[in-house]
Amino acid sequence: MKIRLIDQLKIKSMTQIKRLLSRGVFTIILCSVAACSNDDNENIEEIKDASYTLDEIEWKFDNDGIKVTEIEIPEEIYKNPSNSEMLVTVCSVENFMQTSQFYSDDPKYFQLLVQSPIIEVCIPSGEIPFDDFFHTSGGPEVPFLLEEYTYSPHSYSTNTSKLPPHSILKFNATVIKRNVTAIYRARFIGNDSGKQVEITGKWHGVYYDSLENIIKIEEIK
Repeated sequence: MKIRLIDQLKIKSMTQIKRLLSRGVFTIILCSVAACSNDDNENIEEIKDASYTLDEIEWKFDNDGIKVTEIEIPEEIYKNPSNSEMLVTVCSVENFMQTSQFYSDDPKYFQLLVQSPIIEVCIPSGEIPFDDFFHTSGGPEVPFLLEEYTYSPHSYSTNTSKLPPHSILKFNATVIKRNVTAIYRARFIGNDSGKQVEITGKWHGVYYDSLENIIKIEEIK
């Protein structure tokens, strides 16, 4: 009888321990999930104002922040079979589009702060490299959006040549473009509370840099 009683007590104790362990593990899991959820919503909970105003945006070039590449433009050919001189104007970059693309470390947080009307910011050109964070001014302005934005170069040159009678003009060009990648941090001020909040991310832009061209004029054979 004593042996059976001891066995029953052992079984009962083990059952209670298992129940406690299962509850403890379950509690730990719940705490972990709650902690993760709190981390995800920490930034969003900071946003309490109905609207925000961009106070400033700073930039810092990435490790490979500035790269120059070339694009070969297909040869253009112009003929003048007439007996009179003809003017030919060529511009190989008129269809070249510059691009701007913002990326956010927290897209949901970004969308809550950057609301309509659309904010435009001055972006770095990459012409002057900096090692630390800096401000930009006087350069191109683009919408502060998580979508690719395209726009024409602000200035570019055209070539006008006189094409003699019964001749042909061959135009070959290489467009040099500048690829710029930078880190940004933008600070916003709550219009009701005056509280400052910050968003960070990366930006990538492509610029028209310059044009190299060769013009050949030959007689029509």
